[in-house]
Amino acid sequence: LIEINSYMGAIREALFMLNRILVSIDGSPLSFKALDFAMGLGKACGSEIIVLHVAVPFDLSKLHSYEMEKLEDDITERLKKKEAAKEELTEGEKAKAGSSALEVAKKKAVEAGYKTIEFKEVVDTEPAKTIVKQATIMMAEAIVMGTSGLGLMSAALLGSVSAKVVTNAQCPVIIVK
Repeated sequence: LIEINSYMGAIREALFMLNRILVSIDGSPLSFKALDFAMGLGKACGSEIIVLHVAVPFDLSKLHSYEMEKLEDDITERLKKKEAAKEELTEGEKAKAGSSALEVAKKKAVEAGYKTIEFKEVVDTEPAKTIVKQATIMMAEAIVMGTSGLGLMSAALLGSVSAKVVTNAQCPVIIVK
C-alpha cells in the first residue's frame, strides 16, 4: 500500500510538471480528438498548449482559403466515413482538411474556453521529424497526437507518423485513438 501511494504521488507530481503540451493536428477527426484530450489534460495540469500543423509544401489547394469554412460541414463528414471504412483520402481532401486544421483547432479552443494556447504551422515534407524538432524547440514536456491521420496508404508505405514520433521524441508521447 505504501508503494502504491508513493507511485501515485509520483504520477501526480509528473502531471503537474507538464507546463507545455504540443498537440499535432492534420485535420483528421483523430487529431481533433487528440486536441480535445490535450486541452482536458492541460486544464488539469495548468499547461500551455501548442497546436502544431505540419503542412506539406505541395498542398496547392491550400491557396483556396475561402473553402476553410466548409470543412466542418463537408470534409469532416467524408473524413469520418472514410476513416471508418479505412479508405484513403484523395489529395484534394487531404489538402482541404490540412488547410483548415488550424482554423478548426482555434474554434475548438474558443469553445472549450482554453486561454493559454498557441497555434503554429510549419511547412515540411517530414511531419514526424518536424513534430519532434518543434517539441524540442518549444520545450514541450509531452506530445499528444492521434494514432493515424489523413493517409492510410502513406502510413502503410512510409511508416506511421505517430510511430516515428514515439520512437524519436525526447519527451513522453500520448497517442489518442
